[in-house]
Amino acid sequence: MGYGVLEYTFFEQGFLTLLTVAPHARRRGVATRLVEAVEAACTTAKLFTSTNVSNHPMQRLLHGVGRHPVGLVHGPDEGDPGLFHLCPGARLGGAGPAGG
Repeated sequence: MGYGVLEYTFFEQGFLTLLTVAPHARRRGVATRLVEAVEAACTTAKLFTSTNVSNHPMQRLLHGVGRHPVGLVHGPDEGDPGLFHLCPGARLGGAGPAGG
């Protein structure tokens, strides 16, 4: 019904780089369970994800699972900044391979 991709290429911290759910399975909690599974599998102190400002469904999902916006990046998609979120259990300034 869907899948998520967890990588460690973002300053050596966890990053949910892709989350997708089949159209027929949306609005049934699949994405929420996928985000929770990625959080449980993450092995670093911090876990980030991002979405475009225009992607309101993803922003609602992230808000619903307690993700907190931590930054805005202009440039990758002209006219549609990327909004970065941090996992609610993550520790800002916490220890990790990149030194927090």
